[in-house]
Amino acid sequence: MTSLSAIAFKRMFRALLKREFESEEHAVRHFRRVLDHAPLPSNLPLGVSARKINFAGVPCERLAPRNPRLTILHLHGGAFIGGKLSTYHPFCGALARRLQAQVILPDYRLAPEHPFPAAPDDCLAVYRELIECGTDPADLIVTGDSAGGNLTLVTLQSARDEGLPMPRCAVLLSPGADLSGTAPSWAENDHSDVMLSQNVIRMMGNAYLQGHDPTDPKVSPLNGNFEGLPPLMICASDEECLRDDAYAVATRARAAGTEARLLTRPDMPHVWPILFPLVAEARADMKLITQFITDARFRTENRWCGRASI
Repeated sequence: MTSLSAIAFKRMFRALLKREFESEEHAVRHFRRVLDHAPLPSNLPLGVSARKINFAGVPCERLAPRNPRLTILHLHGGAFIGGKLSTYHPFCGALARRLQAQVILPDYRLAPEHPFPAAPDDCLAVYRELIECGTDPADLIVTGDSAGGNLTLVTLQSARDEGLPMPRCAVLLSPGADLSGTAPSWAENDHSDVMLSQNVIRMMGNAYLQGHDPTDPKVSPLNGNFEGLPPLMICASDEECLRDDAYAVATRARAAGTEARLLTRPDMPHVWPILFPLVAEARADMKLITQFITDARFRTENRWCGRASI
């Protein structure tokens, strides 16, 4: 049974975000206005502090407890055109505290002012510098939500192609992995998704691509090579437009011999784990996410790669 808190957030998101837009400019303005002024608390958990830093010329925030043992690179969502880092303080702060980790949040460049490939270039640059400054890949985790899930996969595939070591694992929350518009769930869940619609996804994709080929694996990582990637955990709601992207990523990864764990829930909004600790399902799934990250160390150390589903 869906929690009352999840139902309340779904109603709020539908009221604030769900629109039919006449133009890309109108859609970008609306989403930025909502995302930049989201009525959500941005408190950090006790013992976790935040400060601004710079990696490879990219402004970032660092959330960390004292003496962190792990590093998490979180790539935020926002349809490539928005996203406020403080929105992620509760979720990323909880990861920092539970895993004794520093969390790096890049404030990557946004479209339409900075279209593709600005965002993936920034994310790869931060990943590369983390490795070059001595971060142990076994103690590095990459996470991302929505557009950030897209950028997580693109970053991993690009880093592998550069010969950079892979992190311990990666977590993808409702990733947008294919911008070509062929996934059936774009249309099937157009009404049930309380945040996105197929029209909005296309408009945001156009603002990001500005004429670039949407089938390019650097844009749609579902079309890329999944061999040699670290263990993946993929989360998606059965009622969101990006549902099929999550299932397809899991299928492609497993076919390439990469471990992929799929966590799905009915009746949840897009990227619901970000609503930690306000939504009961997000609190429950935070335990699964942190357990996956903890367990991935032992699977990586033993050079084991299996196939599993949650």
